[in-house]
Amino acid sequence: MTKTLDIRDGGRLRTYGRPRARTVLTGIAVMLQIVLFASAARAQNFGAWSPAVSIDPNRQLVNTAVNDGCPIEAPDGLTLFFASNRLDLGQPPPPHLDIWVAYRASEDEPWSEIERLPGPVNTLANEFCPTPLPGNRLMFVSTRPSPCSGPLTPATADIYITQHHPVRGWLEPKPLCGVNSTADEFSPSFVEAGGVTMLYFSSSRTGIQKIYVSIMQGDGTWGTPSPVDELNAAGAVDARPNVRKDGLEIVFDSTRGDPANSNSDIFTSTRTSLSQPWSPPRRLGANVNSATAAESRPSLSRDGTRLYFGSTRANVLGSAGADIFVSTRSGPGKKKP
Repeated sequence: MTKTLDIRDGGRLRTYGRPRARTVLTGIAVMLQIVLFASAARAQNFGAWSPAVSIDPNRQLVNTAVNDGCPIEAPDGLTLFFASNRLDLGQPPPPHLDIWVAYRASEDEPWSEIERLPGPVNTLANEFCPTPLPGNRLMFVSTRPSPCSGPLTPATADIYITQHHPVRGWLEPKPLCGVNSTADEFSPSFVEAGGVTMLYFSSSRTGIQKIYVSIMQGDGTWGTPSPVDELNAAGAVDARPNVRKDGLEIVFDSTRGDPANSNSDIFTSTRTSLSQPWSPPRRLGANVNSATAAESRPSLSRDGTRLYFGSTRANVLGSAGADIFVSTRSGPGKKKP
């Protein structure tokens, strides 16, 4: 039986997933046991990334004149979560960030509907870096007061998890206190592969954003986060990681490299199996990164053929503000874009 997930917001009815053709992966059990990192990887042959394009070049729906970013597809490929500080009727004005959702009927069609997620996901604090998961779950980052951080003023950014209940709606988000610190945590990337459950994220706990990983323990708790040394560069901001479904490719933004350009660019790294270290990160080429603008919070679609990110590059309207872009590539079972 196909299940859909309804969002009721101010009397409106929306569907997170697929109305008619939209299907949400539900009932997927989360494996709560850890095993050795020993599984071999199947070869994944992907093509080169195509020139990135704005997902809404005329700023009619998703992109606006303010900041729109942190884009990531839901597992169904038809739902896009992102953050924006646009003004929504009945809500307090910007500059706080909220999590929004866009919908489309198929992967070949443009995004055609949009809505702001209701509380308790969005609050008067900043909510951003959404990460939709199978089973109607959602991880995200919020600067709301958190028991993980204590009575800090202002509150730091922490990672939360919630789930949509078919009757009760979005459940009260819970902070990941085993992962969060008194510093800022960004961009959770949840990976279940090879019998291991991993959470990649970035944190400023050492004074600058660096990439960390935590492994879920046998009792369902998160282990002590460890820095991913092969992905972090001395003196640079390395932030907002996103890992492919199989755990063998990662993308993130970093300020390493060109000392004349302090803007962040998108980097990538791969590995041949979960037991191997990540390869030396490389900057993606001019099809993805722009020469003078900042690119941030990249994310891969579940099949690895679409790369979403935010960028401050000029759009077709020639106006300022960060917009959401996408680049595509061929992959297993996919033709060249």
